[in-house]
Amino acid sequence: MAGLAAAESLYSSGFKVEIVEQAAVVGGRVKSVAFHGRTIECGAQFPSTGYRHIPQLFERMGLAGSIEKASPWAAYERKGQLHKINPRRPITFMTSGLLRWNELFDLARGSISNGGAPRDRSCYAAYAPDDVEEALPWCTRKMGRGASEHLLDATIHGFYFYSLASTSRALVSALMSFRGSEALAIRGGWDSLPRAMAKTLNVRTGLCVHRLIEQAGRVKAFVDKDTIEYDWVILAVPAPAANRILVAPNALESCVLQTRYASTVHVALGMHPDWSLPKSLNGIHGILLSANEHAWGEGLVASMVVESARLSVVNAPETLTLMLTDSAARRFAENTDDYVIEEVVKWLEARWAGIGSSVVSHRVQRWNLAEPLTPVGRARNVQQYRIYLPTQRKVLLCGDYMGMPWTDGAVETGLWAADRIRMLARKGP
Repeated sequence: MAGLAAAESLYSSGFKVEIVEQAAVVGGRVKSVAFHGRTIECGAQFPSTGYRHIPQLFERMGLAGSIEKASPWAAYERKGQLHKINPRRPITFMTSGLLRWNELFDLARGSISNGGAPRDRSCYAAYAPDDVEEALPWCTRKMGRGASEHLLDATIHGFYFYSLASTSRALVSALMSFRGSEALAIRGGWDSLPRAMAKTLNVRTGLCVHRLIEQAGRVKAFVDKDTIEYDWVILAVPAPAANRILVAPNALESCVLQTRYASTVHVALGMHPDWSLPKSLNGIHGILLSANEHAWGEGLVASMVVESARLSVVNAPETLTLMLTDSAARRFAENTDDYVIEEVVKWLEARWAGIGSSVVSHRVQRWNLAEPLTPVGRARNVQQYRIYLPTQRKVLLCGDYMGMPWTDGAVETGLWAADRIRMLARKGP
């Protein structure tokens, strides 16, 4: 999405643009597939009304009418019990039993004090001033232990597969600015957006870029057995791939290219048409679980989506989709998909007895590079890269590791790269 956003922006400005994509289709981890009578999301899950850039892309591609609001209800776990909450109604944090009244008060007080000058919540560089300490001690100090353990840690882990303890406070500051935002679903699948964008652009798929070398004010791209020269290259791939491709990175580039990733496995379970949702799952679009190994997820499940509450589909049987923890994804790396399904069904059976006999179909999607880790220092590294990258540099880095760990964050990095090229092109040699 970062590369597509950059290409679409430059093309709209009159630049001649070519996209070189290794896969057979564009979109990366925005991946939608037909499964069990529905279209499910196997990678990026829920767009948000709080996004700044994605809605504009949907509008420009004529897809705004396909956006629908998911159920506003989600669930978190505390002491082995699920608690149903509506983020737009913070009082439900207390009435559900997730937080005590004093814990909700601490959360509200800390949230208010976290205000300040408006920033683009998808621009990680804008949060560099907050990138000075880990999130857990900061959240505990500002918003209390209860909210940190039972709400904030589960939010970080459920969405991004790492814990509050290993996260920069910069990410939490940005997440808290989403207050009042709603989860969205895309009828026809979220990957309808990258597919629509690709139709307007010159895209060459099935080609592998092995190396990029700057030489005499141009960029040589070694693509399979060919060498292609470009005026500029926007390298929109995950950090490990960019690190292999970019020859002789400078110090600024090397810092951001060392970004590490969390893994996950997406598991989809199609349920028998006669199966009914347990009462505890009625109306909720998803469950977010803590990184605590002794919590409800037991080190196996980070989050679960109830597809009927994401998007209503007439006559479609229920589908449950689960994202596994980073530790589980690494543990199952050498196991078969059938083994993964067995373990997930055991986890479900321990919570909703009899559910296993109602699973009639399944699908497994593995993501070794699911989300860039967000330790202290990454936002400052991105900011330094943007400020001090030499103007003569013809290769620009963008993608997930250069922004916030959500799709709108990746798009923002591509738009930044496009803006920089426009600025350099106006200045000339």
